[in-house]
Amino acid sequence: MKKLTTLLLLIFSLLAFNNCSDDVIGTKDLNYIAFQVNTPTIIVEKNGSTTADIHVYTTQVTGSDRTFNVTVVTASTTANATTYNVPATVTVPANSNDGILTITVSDTNLGVDPVTLGLQFVASEGLFTGSKTTLVIQKHCTLNINDFVGTYAGNTYYGPTKVVTSLSSSGKLQITGIGVAFITGYWGEVITSMQTLPMNVDVATGNFTIDLANYITTTYNGDPQPVYKLSATGNLNACSGTMYLYYDFDQEGVGSYIAAGYATKAKFTETIKLQ
Repeated sequence: MKKLTTLLLLIFSLLAFNNCSDDVIGTKDLNYIAFQVNTPTIIVEKNGSTTADIHVYTTQVTGSDRTFNVTVVTASTTANATTYNVPATVTVPANSNDGILTITVSDTNLGVDPVTLGLQFVASEGLFTGSKTTLVIQKHCTLNINDFVGTYAGNTYYGPTKVVTSLSSSGKLQITGIGVAFITGYWGEVITSMQTLPMNVDVATGNFTIDLANYITTTYNGDPQPVYKLSATGNLNACSGTMYLYYDFDQEGVGSYIAAGYATKAKFTETIKLQ
């Protein structure tokens, strides 16, 4: 049985690679079907739907259409059942060894992380079937800067935070309110002014940077303190609507707060969502 399985896989690999209906010696009497090898990931846009054509190949070519039963393999499927629609059968047309199974996928109960969909043919008498195939379904979210404009709130290591983003006159995203809990709560200073800083956003990835710039002026017990400069990196997640923010303060006499050991990157991290 092991030798037969190995032979079947070898024969089918040759057929799938050549993608033709020419007979390989000894295969015309072998009733065998399998899924295309190396099926790509199925990408579906946020709030959208799409179809994907999955090719199947047989060793035999006949003069009439042939229909094969397909089922979802629960053990290798992590996608929610409402996310996909898989036809119960696939047809290989007459005079061909190539059939197409069209799967519909939608952004219904589809999270940010990739999920899987396992498929296999239903065995029947006289039919040899290939191994199950596992497809990957991934949501893609096109980043729209306007979706990230507004007030963010959340909790940080130093306490609650309130960050506000807006658009500059040139349509670029800008931000203010970062790190206030550290300055006023942990450090105990009074903010006298706070700037709105430009964000350099890569809309393809959602990654952004904030170049080092003068940011906050404060007093401590009434005494003016050196200006706080701020720099930051982060990511705008278009699928979850979440901002991941990693910042650092820089101040005369101290330099980088992280480098000087006044804080760690983890403590200067904010994960916030629009309210």
